[in-house]
Parts: sequence; structure tokens; C-alpha cells
Amino acid sequence: MGDESIIEISGISKSFGKNKVLNNLDLKINEGEILGLIGKSGCGKSTLMKILLGVYKGDKGNITIDGNKNPQNIRHYIGYTTQENSFYDKLTIFENMKYYANLYSLGKKQLPNGLNEHIDKILDSVGLLKSKDTISARISGGMKRRLDFAISLIHDPKILILDEPTTGLDPILVKGFWNIVKEVSKTGKTVIVSSHIFSEIQSNCTKVGIISKGKITKTMKISEKTNLFKIFSEFA
Repeated sequence: MGDESIIEISGISKSFGKNKVLNNLDLKINEGEILGLIGKSGCGKSTLMKILLGVYKGDKGNITIDGNKNPQNIRHYIGYTTQENSFYDKLTIFENMKYYANLYSLGKKQLPNGLNEHIDKILDSVGLLKSKDTISARISGGMKRRLDFAISLIHDPKILILDEPTTGLDPILVKGFWNIVKEVSKTGKTVIVSSHIFSEIQSNCTKVGIISKGKITKTMKISEKTNLFKIFSEFA
């Protein structure tokens, strides 16, 4: 894990009408970190995620990603996984991957070894290679989560944003999903996780950030001795 920041958020504010959702928020995230974002309902967490994804634009402030200030092509830096399926049920696993690769205009310039090999490599990393010709509607819930995660990796982003990624999964599938995420993070990718499940943040993230009233009120590294409930009650 590097000590250099891959994301620097400086003075970001966002209002909707008279409702100020983000208030001069600052946050630095280092390369290779798995950051868990937690906060009470309405704290501004979802808005921050959407600004990072380029869905919203901050009213003021700056975001620097990989040394680029307020990049226009922000979606090329970031892969996104949510609790909702992003794939098409009628397509096979492989066809879904190919569809998203085409959306990012991935060709020989980006993939010297070819698109098929690129897709196979990603599917192998998430344990879906042997099932690549299966219609997506027929795969299990755990496989669907892994397919969504694989899709987020298709353009080789430096940053992954996971929004409540394990919703609806049983404990065994949750553990398997997080094992894959941690293996991917070892390749240098930075992961930002929004979750209300403290035990998952505790067990799988390297750092936690607490959002309260539109500001980051606390960031700290996570260890086995970290008491997230106590910290949350104090800073959220």
C-alpha cells in the first residue's frame, strides 16, 4: 500500500435548494487503501459517492484523482458496483463483459493481447471463468455480485467504489466476495466502500471515514482493536 494519495477532495460543498448536503468536505485516500465510509442516514455519503462518480458536480471545491485536478473523464478512473444488478439477464456472463468493454471503447491500443483474453483474465480472478457461457439470469446471487464486480474491472480502473455491495448475501457468500475484493486491492487498486454493516468494515477495510452533517469528522486506520461502534457514536 502506497503513502501517496490517489484521491484528494478539498473543500467540496453541495446543496440541493436550501439543503446543504456537503459542507466544505475534505478527504485524502491513499493508493491501495480499502476505505470504509460510514455515517447516519442523510449524512451526505451518497452525494459524495455520486460526485466521485461524476453524476453530480460540487458547487465548490476540487477533486484531484491521480494527480489530475477535476478530471473531465472521471469515469475512466473509477469502477462502480452497487447492490443493484448492472448486467443484462438475457446475456451470458461473457456477453455482458463484452458489452461493457465496448461502452469503454476498449480496443487493441488498450488491450494488446485482445479483448477475449482480457475478459477471461478478469472472470478467472473472480471465479467465473468456467461459467462464462451461462445466461446471467440463471446464476446464483453470489455469482451475480461477482459478475457486477467483474464488470467494474473491465476498463482497469485505479479506483473502485462499492455501494452496499453485499446486500442480500448470506455470510459465506459475503466472505467470498470480500476475499476477492482484497485480492484485487493487492494489485494497487484503491477501494471505497459505503456500507452500514460495521462488521464488514471492521474485517475488510484498512481505513474508515466517518461522515456527519456533510463533513468528514474522523478518519483512522482500522485494526482488530478498533471499536467502530464507539467511534461512530462519538463522531457521527
